[in-house]
Amino acid sequence: VPSRALAMKRVKGVFARKSPGPSTPKFAEQLWDKYKDPKNAESIGPEGVEAFCADIGLEPSDVHILVLAWRLDASRMGYFTHVEWTNGFAKLSASSLPELKAWLERTYQETLHGAKAMHSGADAFRNFYAFAHRYCRDDNKRNLDCETACAMMSMMVSPLYPKHVEQFTAYLMKMNRQHGINQDEWMCFWELCRSVKDDCSNYADDGAWPILLDEYVEFVQQQAKGK
Repeated sequence: VPSRALAMKRVKGVFARKSPGPSTPKFAEQLWDKYKDPKNAESIGPEGVEAFCADIGLEPSDVHILVLAWRLDASRMGYFTHVEWTNGFAKLSASSLPELKAWLERTYQETLHGAKAMHSGADAFRNFYAFAHRYCRDDNKRNLDCETACAMMSMMVSPLYPKHVEQFTAYLMKMNRQHGINQDEWMCFWELCRSVKDDCSNYADDGAWPILLDEYVEFVQQQAKGK
């Protein structure tokens, strides 16, 4: 039966693909020694990150580099400490740069899939999204500047909720909001994307949302009336 033969072929293909094993301390240290700051042996700085990105075939601004920072629990944008690097790599499944690149893609896709499925798997994306706010804001600042926030939303949320991101970033740019977006506003936008229609027709103005999102909904509704 053709369908049975096709199914068996797919099963064989799955087992034929060898999954990479856990990342080894040796692999992590080899990378560390190559990319660490020559003036600070306990840190990989921007130049090292750029060199790493070039070798793995990704731009520093690529979402997969943000995934790496998230899974290494990095505390400062553009930098990795030795502790973050060694502890983080112990949890990865890669022993070469091609395997690491594949692992980053797989992790990203699994995180997106969980968010799209709207089940408990969405928690992973929520954690990823929350991390981005902490990671991308300037040192000692509580808010993320609007320009960076728009870029991060476009990178992270557009694959899931493109219309809300398009409308919200347009609104932020029109407002020219000088003090940026705080963590609560950032996270509430994610919840709004998950629960409110693109035209905001089912938005409940019950005081539970930050004022920023009340004003965003008003903006969307006014835009609709103006068409």
